[in-house]
Amino acid sequence: MSRPIGIALLLFVISLHAQTNPSSANPPIPINNLELTQLYNEDQRVRQPKPLGPGEPKITRTDADRLAMVKQMIANDQLRTAADYRHAAFIVQHSLVSSDYLLAHTLAVICAADGDKACVWLSAATLDRYLQSIQQPQIYGTQFKWTADSPITQQPYTPDLITDAMRKKLGVPPLADQQKQFDDLKAHITAPPYSPKPAPGPLSQPSPPK
Repeated sequence: MSRPIGIALLLFVISLHAQTNPSSANPPIPINNLELTQLYNEDQRVRQPKPLGPGEPKITRTDADRLAMVKQMIANDQLRTAADYRHAAFIVQHSLVSSDYLLAHTLAVICAADGDKACVWLSAATLDRYLQSIQQPQIYGTQFKWTADSPITQQPYTPDLITDAMRKKLGVPPLADQQKQFDDLKAHITAPPYSPKPAPGPLSQPSPPK
Protein backbone atom coordinates (compact mmCIF):
# COMPACT_ATOMS: atom_id res chain seq x y z
CA MET A 1 0.00 0.00 0.00
CA SER A 2 1.39 3.39 -0.95
CA ARG A 3 1.94 5.99 1.77
CA PRO A 4 -0.72 8.50 0.53
CA ILE A 5 -3.35 5.76 0.41
CA GLY A 6 -2.38 4.60 3.91
CA ILE A 7 -2.73 8.13 5.32
CA ALA A 8 -6.10 8.57 3.60
CA LEU A 9 -7.33 5.27 5.04
CA LEU A 10 -6.19 6.26 8.54
CA LEU A 11 -8.01 9.60 8.33
CA PHE A 12 -11.14 7.80 7.14
CA VAL A 13 -11.02 5.40 10.10
CA ILE A 14 -10.57 8.31 12.55
CA SER A 15 -13.49 10.18 10.98
CA LEU A 16 -15.70 7.08 11.09
CA HIS A 17 -14.84 6.54 14.78
CA ALA A 18 -15.79 10.12 15.63
CA GLN A 19 -19.13 9.77 13.83
CA THR A 20 -19.99 6.49 15.56
CA ASN A 21 -18.90 7.83 18.98
CA PRO A 22 -20.36 11.36 19.15
CA SER A 23 -20.10 11.42 22.93
CA SER A 24 -16.31 11.44 22.72
CA ALA A 25 -16.35 14.59 20.57
CA ASN A 26 -19.40 16.27 22.13
CA PRO A 27 -19.83 15.36 25.80
CA PRO A 28 -23.37 15.84 27.12
CA ILE A 29 -24.14 19.28 28.51
CA PRO A 30 -24.98 19.04 32.23
CA ILE A 31 -28.43 20.19 33.24
CA ASN A 32 -29.47 21.91 36.44
CA ASN A 33 -30.56 19.83 39.41
CA LEU A 34 -34.32 20.47 39.29
CA GLU A 35 -34.96 19.45 42.89
CA LEU A 36 -32.28 21.87 44.05
CA THR A 37 -33.81 24.62 41.90
CA GLN A 38 -37.15 24.02 43.65
CA LEU A 39 -35.46 24.24 47.06
CA TYR A 40 -33.82 27.51 46.03
CA ASN A 41 -37.14 28.95 44.86
CA GLU A 42 -38.69 28.03 48.21
CA ASP A 43 -35.75 29.57 50.08
CA GLN A 44 -36.23 32.86 48.26
CA ARG A 45 -40.04 32.86 48.39
CA VAL A 46 -40.30 32.57 52.18
CA ARG A 47 -38.16 35.70 52.43
CA GLN A 48 -40.59 37.80 50.41
CA PRO A 49 -43.01 39.85 52.51
CA LYS A 50 -46.06 39.37 50.28
CA PRO A 51 -48.34 36.42 51.14
CA LEU A 52 -48.66 33.39 48.89
CA GLY A 53 -51.01 33.85 45.96
CA PRO A 54 -53.98 31.58 45.18
CA GLY A 55 -51.98 29.48 42.74
CA GLU A 56 -48.85 29.15 44.88
CA PRO A 57 -48.37 25.93 46.85
CA LYS A 58 -47.93 26.16 50.61
CA ILE A 59 -44.30 25.89 51.68
CA THR A 60 -43.94 23.50 54.60
CA ARG A 61 -40.18 22.86 54.52
CA THR A 62 -38.04 24.92 56.88
CA ASP A 63 -34.57 26.37 56.34
CA ALA A 64 -33.21 23.41 58.33
CA ASP A 65 -35.02 20.97 56.03
CA ARG A 66 -33.61 22.60 52.91
CA LEU A 67 -30.13 22.78 54.42
CA ALA A 68 -30.14 19.06 55.23
CA MET A 69 -31.32 18.18 51.72
CA VAL A 70 -28.67 20.34 50.07
CA LYS A 71 -25.92 18.84 52.22
CA GLN A 72 -27.06 15.38 51.14
CA MET A 73 -26.94 16.47 47.49
CA ILE A 74 -23.39 17.74 48.03
CA ALA A 75 -22.38 14.46 49.64
CA ASN A 76 -23.89 12.55 46.71
CA ASP A 77 -22.08 14.76 44.16
CA GLN A 78 -25.37 15.97 42.66
CA LEU A 79 -24.28 19.56 41.95
CA ARG A 80 -23.60 19.71 38.20
CA THR A 81 -23.76 23.30 37.00
CA ALA A 82 -22.77 26.78 38.10
CA ALA A 83 -26.45 27.44 38.85
CA ASP A 84 -26.53 24.38 41.12
CA TYR A 85 -23.59 25.73 43.10
CA ARG A 86 -25.22 29.17 43.30
CA HIS A 87 -28.53 27.75 44.49
CA ALA A 88 -26.76 25.57 47.06
CA ALA A 89 -24.69 28.51 48.31
CA PHE A 90 -27.77 30.68 48.85
CA ILE A 91 -29.51 27.94 50.82
CA VAL A 92 -26.49 26.99 52.92
CA GLN A 93 -25.75 30.60 53.87
CA HIS A 94 -29.17 30.75 55.50
CA SER A 95 -27.97 28.35 58.16
CA LEU A 96 -27.23 29.70 61.63
CA VAL A 97 -23.95 27.78 61.97
CA SER A 98 -20.62 29.45 61.29
CA SER A 99 -19.05 26.47 59.52
CA ASP A 100 -21.96 26.43 57.06
CA TYR A 101 -21.10 29.98 56.02
CA LEU A 102 -17.65 28.72 55.04
CA LEU A 103 -19.28 25.92 53.07
CA ALA A 104 -21.53 28.47 51.35
CA HIS A 105 -18.46 30.58 50.60
CA THR A 106 -16.72 27.62 48.97
CA LEU A 107 -19.81 26.84 46.89
CA ALA A 108 -19.95 30.48 45.77
CA VAL A 109 -16.26 30.51 44.83
CA ILE A 110 -16.72 27.37 42.70
CA CYS A 111 -19.77 28.92 41.07
CA ALA A 112 -17.83 32.11 40.29
CA ALA A 113 -14.93 30.08 38.90
CA ASP A 114 -17.44 28.41 36.57
CA GLY A 115 -18.37 31.81 35.16
CA ASP A 116 -21.50 32.78 37.11
CA LYS A 117 -20.99 36.50 37.83
CA ALA A 118 -23.72 36.58 40.49
CA CYS A 119 -21.54 34.32 42.60
CA VAL A 120 -18.71 36.85 42.65
CA TRP A 121 -20.79 39.05 44.97
CA LEU A 122 -22.04 35.98 46.84
CA SER A 123 -18.49 34.86 47.58
CA ALA A 124 -17.87 38.22 49.30
CA ALA A 125 -21.18 38.16 51.17
CA THR A 126 -20.68 34.65 52.55
CA LEU A 127 -17.20 35.53 53.81
CA ASP A 128 -18.58 38.66 55.53
CA ARG A 129 -21.30 36.56 57.08
CA TYR A 130 -18.80 34.01 58.36
CA LEU A 131 -16.54 36.68 59.86
CA GLN A 132 -19.37 38.34 61.76
CA SER A 133 -20.64 34.97 62.98
CA ILE A 134 -17.32 34.38 64.76
CA GLN A 135 -17.39 37.91 66.21
CA GLN A 136 -14.89 39.30 63.71
CA PRO A 137 -15.43 42.41 61.55
CA GLN A 138 -16.81 42.00 58.06
CA ILE A 139 -14.50 43.44 55.40
CA TYR A 140 -16.67 44.11 52.33
CA GLY A 141 -19.78 45.62 53.92
CA THR A 142 -22.45 43.27 52.58
CA GLN A 143 -24.14 42.57 55.91
CA PHE A 144 -26.77 44.76 57.55
CA LYS A 145 -28.18 43.43 60.84
CA TRP A 146 -31.11 44.46 62.97
CA THR A 147 -33.68 42.95 65.30
CA ALA A 148 -36.92 44.06 66.85
CA ASP A 149 -34.95 45.34 69.85
CA SER A 150 -31.79 46.75 68.24
CA PRO A 151 -31.22 49.26 65.44
CA ILE A 152 -29.68 48.44 62.10
CA THR A 153 -25.90 48.15 61.97
CA GLN A 154 -23.06 46.89 59.81
CA GLN A 155 -20.83 46.44 62.83
CA PRO A 156 -18.45 44.87 63.45
CA TYR A 157 -16.93 46.19 60.22
CA THR A 158 -13.41 47.11 59.07
CA PRO A 159 -14.20 49.20 55.97
CA ASP A 160 -10.67 50.42 55.26
CA LEU A 161 -9.13 46.97 54.71
CA ILE A 162 -10.67 46.69 51.23
CA THR A 163 -10.65 49.55 48.72
CA ASP A 164 -13.71 50.57 46.75
CA ALA A 165 -11.87 49.54 43.57
CA MET A 166 -11.55 46.04 44.99
CA ARG A 167 -15.19 46.02 46.07
CA LYS A 168 -16.19 46.94 42.53
CA LYS A 169 -14.40 43.86 41.20
CA LEU A 170 -16.60 41.78 43.47
CA GLY A 171 -19.86 43.55 42.67
CA VAL A 172 -20.00 45.13 46.15
CA PRO A 173 -21.18 48.76 46.41
CA PRO A 174 -18.61 51.40 47.42
CA LEU A 175 -18.68 52.86 50.91
CA ALA A 176 -20.68 55.92 49.86
CA ASP A 177 -23.42 53.73 48.39
CA GLN A 178 -23.37 51.51 51.45
CA GLN A 179 -24.02 54.57 53.60
CA LYS A 180 -27.00 55.50 51.39
CA GLN A 181 -28.32 51.95 51.68
CA PHE A 182 -27.85 52.07 55.45
CA ASP A 183 -29.73 55.37 55.72
CA ASP A 184 -32.54 54.10 53.50
CA LEU A 185 -32.95 50.90 55.50
CA LYS A 186 -32.87 52.83 58.76
CA ALA A 187 -35.63 55.14 57.53
CA HIS A 188 -37.91 52.41 56.20
CA ILE A 189 -37.45 49.34 58.39
CA THR A 190 -40.71 48.60 60.19
CA ALA A 191 -40.23 44.93 61.13
CA PRO A 192 -37.41 42.55 62.02
CA PRO A 193 -35.93 40.48 59.20
CA TYR A 194 -37.08 36.96 58.40
CA SER A 195 -36.01 34.71 61.28
CA PRO A 196 -35.69 31.00 60.47
CA LYS A 197 -35.94 28.24 63.02
CA PRO A 198 -32.47 27.39 64.36
CA ALA A 199 -30.64 24.49 62.75
CA PRO A 200 -29.05 21.92 65.06
CA GLY A 201 -25.49 22.59 66.14
CA PRO A 202 -23.55 25.50 67.65
CA LEU A 203 -25.24 28.77 66.88
CA SER A 204 -23.84 32.06 65.71
CA GLN A 205 -25.48 35.47 65.41
CA PRO A 206 -27.57 35.40 62.18
CA SER A 207 -27.42 38.17 59.61
CA PRO A 208 -30.42 39.31 57.54
CA PRO A 209 -30.96 37.03 54.55
CA LYS A 210 -29.94 37.95 51.02
